[in-house]
Amino acid sequence: MSEPTTAGPDEPEGHQGPVVLVLPDGAEQAARAHLVARFDPLAGTTVWVGRVDRRLPVRTVVVVRTPNGEGRAETTEHDVWGNTRVRGLDRPPFPVELLDATGH
Repeated sequence: MSEPTTAGPDEPEGHQGPVVLVLPDGAEQAARAHLVARFDPLAGTTVWVGRVDRRLPVRTVVVVRTPNGEGRAETTEHDVWGNTRVRGLDRPPFPVELLDATGH
């Protein structure tokens, strides 16, 4: 089940646990992820980033599906443990108090 992360006012909110990755060809892969969201005052919006425990091609757009929703993300780089970093392109695929409170 989803493990949403609760956060204080300056801490990121997120999801740590199982996800389904939908690849550009429509194939689905089960994975584990650590995703966080925070308000970026310079961008004036909420941004989300994280890593998934799969090695995916860099600069690929995937759909990250959690038990709470789904969102598009771009793969950005690999880490030394074989994970792939992702950067969210739209609403986070997990509850974010700031967004949920404003209806965005």
